Amino acid sequence: MELTASQLIKLYMQTQIIIGYIYYAPTPEARLLDALNGLSDTGPMKRGRFLELTEVTIQYNNGREEKLPATYINKATIHLSGTLDNADVWRGIGAQAGPKFYPFVEKSPVPVRLETQSYIVTGNMYRVSYQKVWNVLEDTSIFLPVTHAQVYTIAIGTQEKVPFIAVNKEHILALQEEEKGSGQKAIESTSRKSTRRSS
Repeated sequence: MELTASQLIKLYMQTQIIIGYIYYAPTPEARLLDALNGLSDTGPMKRGRFLELTEVTIQYNNGREEKLPATYINKATIHLSGTLDNADVWRGIGAQAGPKFYPFVEKSPVPVRLETQSYIVTGNMYRVSYQKVWNVLEDTSIFLPVTHAQVYTIAIGTQEKVPFIAVNKEHILALQEEEKGSGQKAIESTSRKSTRRSS
């Protein structure tokens, strides 16, 4: 098995989108969340505060694009980080069929709607049976996993589906639990308000 592999990811920043490849150890336990939270090495040297991306495309809100061979991103500035290509590659043991072994912990999905300064996200966050949503928000991990996500970009009024996204908890302005299926309606309502304000 190769020591490293690469996976295409999408970083949602305050005023731009950054797409590029991140390196990781191709094991069944590999998770994007661990790389973002500093719990695993994603390359030959351990890095904590910065994420290295290669073959980078930067998309600005004004429509301008820039391409770079490589760049280093301060993790603290990332609002959201989404998987592209095969999303299950970065979900670790939880994405595998069949019995799960330690350190896997079974978690229940909770439909939520959350806002950062630049994005509105609906989808499923996860908690173990004894946890409340606030327990997950207050734990020590920096990034919160959300699956089956809808991401609405406030500045340009676009919406997209993302199978797996990690949300930087430091950028969450508000989070609320949703009734199942109500997240899409909430984003559509926000989209209509935003369209009315801009016209």
